[in-house]
Amino acid sequence: MKGIRLKLLVYTSLLLMILLFVNYLLQGNLITRFYNANERDRLVNYAQKIASYYKEDIDKMKETALGVANTVGGRVSIFDEKGNIIFQSGNFMFGRTAKIESQYLGKIIGGELVYAQDEIMLRQSQLLTLGYPIKNENVKGAIFIHIPSFTVKNDVARLKGQFTVLLIIAIIISILGAIILSSSFTNPILNIKNAAEKISKGDYETRVNITSSDEIGELAKTINDMAVSLSRTEKLRRDFIANVTHEFRTPLGIIKGYAEALYDDLVPEEQKKEYIGAIIEEVERLNKLVNENLTLSKIESGNITLKMETVNLLELLQEAIDKVKILKGNREIKLAGDYAEIALDAEYFKMAILNIISNSIKHTGDDGKIEVRLIKDDNIKISIKDDGEGIDNEYLPYIFERFYRAKEKGVGGLGLSIAREIIRLHGGEILVKSEVGKGTEFLVLLDII
Repeated sequence: MKGIRLKLLVYTSLLLMILLFVNYLLQGNLITRFYNANERDRLVNYAQKIASYYKEDIDKMKETALGVANTVGGRVSIFDEKGNIIFQSGNFMFGRTAKIESQYLGKIIGGELVYAQDEIMLRQSQLLTLGYPIKNENVKGAIFIHIPSFTVKNDVARLKGQFTVLLIIAIIISILGAIILSSSFTNPILNIKNAAEKISKGDYETRVNITSSDEIGELAKTINDMAVSLSRTEKLRRDFIANVTHEFRTPLGIIKGYAEALYDDLVPEEQKKEYIGAIIEEVERLNKLVNENLTLSKIESGNITLKMETVNLLELLQEAIDKVKILKGNREIKLAGDYAEIALDAEYFKMAILNIISNSIKHTGDDGKIEVRLIKDDNIKISIKDDGEGIDNEYLPYIFERFYRAKEKGVGGLGLSIAREIIRLHGGEILVKSEVGKGTEFLVLLDII
């Protein structure tokens, strides 16, 4: 996780610093251009002020020109339309300025405004020159204003210095922001990693405490859902092992006891057949238990494909009743109801009905009655009602769990669990209501498709 955090921090910081540095270069260029443009406009204003007195008040013009020269700390030259010097202020860089004036004088008298920068290598500076044409209707002359550019450079350097300080502060803030940002990304991932490690070691009560609605939050929710599912599966596994062990122990004990008695020749000849019959009965019980476990595991794991076909549901119920005749003894089982056709897997659905009816037979007295009724209206209802011993309300929520049976009756089987899962596979549901001493009714509900 340190690697991810470090990479995210480095990449984010580098990106921010590059963006800030590029912005710094652009801003520096813009500042220089702004100050040059501002200085040019300032010199133009001075030149216009001087030109306003040309040939009207020469003395006032010269006075104004001298004042401008002193203000800008440079040199002002005025020429007439023939190139003759009317006025020059001082000797500021005379040789350099004279060269520039001779270079641009023709252009200015021709009506062109000139703004030039001339490098002064010895001073590590520039000479800024404005050449301004004096116009009325025609060009009447030219004004040159020369100033050293160190004033502009100083202002630009000062602003760049301030901007550099701001850049450093921005970089520091960016790095701090990158640290916070990387932590906000990596801390939840670290929490998920730690939780996943605990879950992988069997701690299914671990939860990821992240409630955000982004992709990381969705991942955390998925991890939590997985932990809940694994916890439930682990509980089912433990309960299953405990219950199967209990269910297998009794028949295996009986088989072992009878087999040892036969092996040691302790059983009278006339009882040997009875002992062998008991062994066969317990083997069949074990075989039934194994088959039920395999069926339920297959259904719960989703490794089952229903062979859907349209069937006459009333006939299917009758076939299920016929199959339990050997178990019903003197109990009366009646079938009544409406004709209904529905698409389902006949074999699996018949197994579900058989398991429910077998459960009713088991908990109904020898002279009891079981009524199977098929009702068709908005949906299909199959009612299986007995007048047996009934089930206490506190046990009703658990009767569909594996091997569940009320404590005083010991551990139960898998029949009702299988029935419920098969009905769910068909998009239906099974309900139960019961009253102790009066009987139990199972109600299977199916949608008409």
